[in-house]
Amino acid sequence: MIVERVLLTGVLVVLGALVFALARQSHVWRLNRVARVAQVAETAVPGLPTLLYFRRDGCAACPTQARYLDQVVERWNGRVIIRKIDADAEPETAAQFGVFTLPTILVMDNMGHVRQINYGLTHTQKLIQQLERLSR
Repeated sequence: MIVERVLLTGVLVVLGALVFALARQSHVWRLNRVARVAQVAETAVPGLPTLLYFRRDGCAACPTQARYLDQVVERWNGRVIIRKIDADAEPETAAQFGVFTLPTILVMDNMGHVRQINYGLTHTQKLIQQLERLSR
């Protein structure tokens, strides 16, 4: 009886993780297919990846995320663009990109295509790994 419950719990956890990963990838595909990134791609420096950082003043995790982004800028030394978007001041932009939680960071390649979406607080090391994958 206990073994069955543990097995069932494990299966449900794996299934939930799979559904979340598929939903996130579907979000990336939708953004790129609809070409919603065109307005942001115009503001990016050609040849440099861009991080779109959606935040707002009342967000509890946003100050920590801002510190992590400062560390990314230090390590990447001018090889990445970070565009901070206040979801309260620009709600249409947040809606356009399907942002439903803050902070959210979209990792875009040098052509303006979304490659990764990070919901919630994302550590410096993960962001750097995502940027390094873009440069390969």
